[in-house]
Amino acid sequence: MIIRFFVAGLPRAMSVGSFFRFKKDGVEKHIQGRRNTDWAVLVGQVGRAHAPEQPLTGPVCFTALFHLPRPQALMRRAGVLPIKRPDIDNLVHKLTDFFTGVFWADDAQIVDFVARKRYAAPGAPTGVEIIVAPLTPAAVAAPQPELMEVSR
Repeated sequence: MIIRFFVAGLPRAMSVGSFFRFKKDGVEKHIQGRRNTDWAVLVGQVGRAHAPEQPLTGPVCFTALFHLPRPQALMRRAGVLPIKRPDIDNLVHKLTDFFTGVFWADDAQIVDFVARKRYAAPGAPTGVEIIVAPLTPAAVAAPQPELMEVSR
C-alpha cells in the first residue's frame, strides 16, 4: 500500500515554537510551545484524510517533494534549482513527528527519507507531494541508481 497525496499551497517552514521554563515542586521544568502555521495545519489535515486505518508497523520510506513558486526572473529558464530560502530541513523539520500515530507508529520506522525542493512548472500549483510506502526486504536489497549517480 503506497500512500500518496498533494497539499496545494505555499510551502512554509514548520514552526517548533519556543521553550517555557517554570518551577514545579522545586524542580525546573521545560515545555516546548507549539506554533503551527496555517500551512502546517493544512498539511496535517490533508495527511490525516489519507491515513490508513492503522499506522504502518514495519520499515517505511517517506518522501516529501516541495514545489515552490518560480520567481518572475526565472519564468523562462528551465533547470534552475531553488537554492534560496526556505531551507529544505526547515520544510521537513516537523513532518515526521507530525505524522507519528497517523502513518507510522513511531518515526524511528522511517529508514528511507527523501526530501526535494523544486520550482513548480509554469502554471502548475505550488505545494508538497507526500509519499509514504512500506518497505519490503526485496525493495531494500534492490540497487537504487539515483543514489549512485552523484555528480562529482
